[in-house]
Parts: sequence; C-alpha cells; structure tokens
Amino acid sequence: MSNKHNKFMMPLLAMVIMVSTAVNVAQASDSKEKDAKELQLFSQAKISLSEAIKAAEQKVGGKAMEAEIDDEASSVQFEIEVVKEGKVHNVLVDGNTGKVLKVSLSDESNEGAENEKQ
Repeated sequence: MSNKHNKFMMPLLAMVIMVSTAVNVAQASDSKEKDAKELQLFSQAKISLSEAIKAAEQKVGGKAMEAEIDDEASSVQFEIEVVKEGKVHNVLVDGNTGKVLKVSLSDESNEGAENEKQ
C-alpha cells in the first residue's frame, strides 16, 4: 500500500512545485511591470514628490506618513497619507500642477474604506 501511495504522491508533489514556481514567476513579472509604469509616470511629473507632500501637508494641516505615485490613474498623480490628530487622511495631488485633487479620511475601523472629506 505504501508503494501505491508513493506513486500517487510523487506526481502530485511535482505538480504543486511546478504551479508554485509558475505563480512566483508571474508575480515577479507583475512587480517589474508595475515598477516600470511607476518610473514612467514619475518621470512625466512636472512637480517633485517633495512638492506633492508639501501641498498635501498644507491642505490637511498634518504630517505626511507615506507617499507614492498612483499607478492606476490615467494622469500623473501622487497619493499621500497625512496624519492629523491621530487620523489618516488620503490626499491625491496632481503631478503636473501640484493642485490637491481629493482629500478623504481613512476609516481604519472599516479596513481602508474612505469617507469623503472635501
């Protein structure tokens, strides 16, 4: 019986290894594509990340905690998380003009749901 068990388990184990390897390769490829898109967007921005952070901090009146380029937007935009009075505000800044496009309050009790603030 143990020989029959081994005949079944070895191909199954090989298949699991092949699938997990394929998933890892796909994830690495997606990560490289995302990085390339972010670099392209970043190079198109007419303002610096520092300027976007400054605009977000001034709008909310708090301190920036995290900032990144928004790779899902059709135009160059920065996403900045600003903390004020213990609350996290998500601020969207236009990467060409430096204008604050949107401010929303992050609702941490609802795992990322946003309430409109502006």
